[in-house]
Amino acid sequence: MLKYLIIFTSALVLSMLVTLFLMRLSLKFKMLRPNNIPLVGGLAIGLAFVFSSSLGSLILPLSLGKLLPVSIAALAMLFFGLIDDLKELSVGHKFLVQSLCALYLIFCGIKTEIMFLGYWGNIGVTFFWFLGVTNAFNLLDIMDGLTTGLALIISSAFFMIGYFSGDLNVQVLSLILCACSIGFLFFNFPPARAYLGNSGSHFFGLVLAAVALVAHYASQNNAFALMSPMIILGLPIMDTLVLIIFRILRKKLPFKKSKDHVVFKIKALGFSPVKIILIMYLLCFVFCACGVILTQVNNLTALGIIAAACLFCIAAFFKLIKIEVAD
Repeated sequence: MLKYLIIFTSALVLSMLVTLFLMRLSLKFKMLRPNNIPLVGGLAIGLAFVFSSSLGSLILPLSLGKLLPVSIAALAMLFFGLIDDLKELSVGHKFLVQSLCALYLIFCGIKTEIMFLGYWGNIGVTFFWFLGVTNAFNLLDIMDGLTTGLALIISSAFFMIGYFSGDLNVQVLSLILCACSIGFLFFNFPPARAYLGNSGSHFFGLVLAAVALVAHYASQNNAFALMSPMIILGLPIMDTLVLIIFRILRKKLPFKKSKDHVVFKIKALGFSPVKIILIMYLLCFVFCACGVILTQVNNLTALGIIAAACLFCIAAFFKLIKIEVAD
């Protein structure tokens, strides 16, 4: 327990201190500060994550074969995210970087192991999983405190998965993400004093997608537990799918910016920014709780949870499509 506390505290404190330091640098040198708010969250969280992961590998018997590739890919994504923050990259360039990071992680053995899919089927599913989750988090970063808070809730769920399965790597990686998220959320909760940036949203998406694949879910009594990561990440996935569908229905390109996001739909109902964030947190918590419970029940109960989650998403879609939001 003491070792966990040391890792958590180091990540939390470092995340806060590095954020403060980078905020001052940003304001002093007038860099990375749209709306005069420092865009340094991604770099602060990334540095805190790498340092704390290194510390964790020193005091706990972690698998470097999993920890090192995740850290390297996350740093690469962070670096190109910073370039994107400084000078916005094209959609093609973003997909290229995301694809390279995904292929690197797959080459290092971080991929799905679904028996009936075969080797190439698992590679294909893993590739699109990394791209899908990474972009889902990037698309979510449209409101103060949203992406960081959801990353905190989701990483907490994966920590519980790691705890129940006894997977030390998942526990430590998730614990560090929790601490880094809390540390930055102090500055990012509305009204934000620092922004996460594309570097941070891409970082969160890639690392959480990787942690989801490192974890173990299914058992002989519950094959449906394989759906757990999709349920845990259900809110970002639902938001992205709904966003793409709404844009297509409005005859717009799926990756062209618009206000078809779930948060803007909720805002149109008259809720304040803080209430919108809390609603999104609550929805994410429900998805995560269902995803964790899914790993601890039998097949029949798991099927019921999945069906309920799907019905909720369908109902939410038809409710949201009726809400008009002006661009």
